[in-house]
Amino acid sequence: MTNSKIEINTLGKVRLSENKITLKKQIKKIISILLKIPEIVENSAIFKHNFSTLSFELSFCDDKIIREINATYRNKDCATDVITFALFADDENSIILNKTIELGEIIISIDTLIKQAQENNNDIKTELYTLITHGILHLLGFDHLTQKDYDFVVGIQKTVIKNL
Repeated sequence: MTNSKIEINTLGKVRLSENKITLKKQIKKIISILLKIPEIVENSAIFKHNFSTLSFELSFCDDKIIREINATYRNKDCATDVITFALFADDENSIILNKTIELGEIIISIDTLIKQAQENNNDIKTELYTLITHGILHLLGFDHLTQKDYDFVVGIQKTVIKNL
């Protein structure tokens, strides 16, 4: 059983539809589901290491702030739904301290989340947990640069949401 340490923040003036306690419970369920999927276990950046806790930060913002972050760090001058900074998966110098892996940070735009929920005919909670799952997959080292990888990530997201 893996422990999770999740810090939840807001950047700017945004309101969360879920309280932080509910969010953390659901995120722990997401992690538990992910860690039971063989393809995740076999291919994740974390599983060749000895750890007991996964730690990451989850921040929420609006489109203005995520656009600034996207422009600054990714040279893309547009808003997006989720940005991740995968410290552990993307850095060969990553360390494990006290058996805790610091995965990095997930940033989600509430504005884009709401728009996408409408476009995808999802309720806000489904879209929220889909984006969180997407971010966690990035933190674990999964990307979607090819169609095959994209299909894998989307398939995992659907599996997680179905089992929440």
